[in-house]
Amino acid sequence: MALAPATPPPMPEGAESVEFETEAAPEPDPAPAASEDNGGASEVHPKYWGIAAGEPLPLRWEDLMPEGSEEELYRQQEEFYRMLQQRYAANSSSLADAQPFDEIEEGSAMDFMPQFGTFDVVEDLDGELIRIPGYVVPFDFTPNRRLNEFLFVPYMGACIHTPPPPPNQIIFVRADPAVKVDDIWAPYWLEGELSAEVNENEVGDAAYALSLTEMEPYPVP
Repeated sequence: MALAPATPPPMPEGAESVEFETEAAPEPDPAPAASEDNGGASEVHPKYWGIAAGEPLPLRWEDLMPEGSEEELYRQQEEFYRMLQQRYAANSSSLADAQPFDEIEEGSAMDFMPQFGTFDVVEDLDGELIRIPGYVVPFDFTPNRRLNEFLFVPYMGACIHTPPPPPNQIIFVRADPAVKVDDIWAPYWLEGELSAEVNENEVGDAAYALSLTEMEPYPVP
């Protein structure tokens, strides 16, 4: 059996992430009304106003981040860059050499970028049927392969040619049956049941998992 390519395909020249135009998820309704048409049985979502029972909850990526997690993300980034500046200055022979980061040699001990952020999740979303747009990140790059598992991220190239997003901005997807993804640089709609589940791997750690029920291309103008 041939080994999977060790490196991902190059990003298409001039390719840019789509700015997804989706509405914010509805706020949880503390007491959704029950329908009277069938003896009071509820035909609405048990937690969210304006969503019918059985319909997926439309989400934006920011809906996956609980309060305070964005501030913690920025704090970690600032702390890392302060540390990197100190390490770079300590290994430089002159003040001029210590100024920019673009002198760091690729593959050196200082050429690394950790995954910032936390595994904090929005508990209300655990177990919800959701629909969200994003990009596929395979675990290997064998051409024409159907995927049973992959990561789903908010922007093109994440975890491949750019540092990974925070764990609570990555969804670990399980597909049964497997799905064929012809273009990893194209955006997709994903629909399925979301769960709060930690998945740690070499590509990018995820704070959420999703059991895929539907996948379709996201329309690009």
